[in-house]
Amino acid sequence: MGLPRISDDDVLGAIVDLAGDGYCLASEVIPRLPRRTHADRRRAIHRSVNRGLVLERRGPDGRMWVAVASEGWRRLREEAA
Repeated sequence: MGLPRISDDDVLGAIVDLAGDGYCLASEVIPRLPRRTHADRRRAIHRSVNRGLVLERRGPDGRMWVAVASEGWRRLREEAA
């Protein structure tokens, strides 16, 4: 039996801790996620993007930037309540 998946809440929490309501580099979020393989961490970020919880943009420098979407904020508020 493998390790449990990295949850959307873990991804959202890492982005909020790092950037608050702004954008941050996806490469800076990855080390803040639970200890799994690099591919598992990337997969968790992309899963959150596909669910509409995280925005992903490519900057002028060609690197990927992520931020919490409005649906992600709504989910964080529901979790806190």
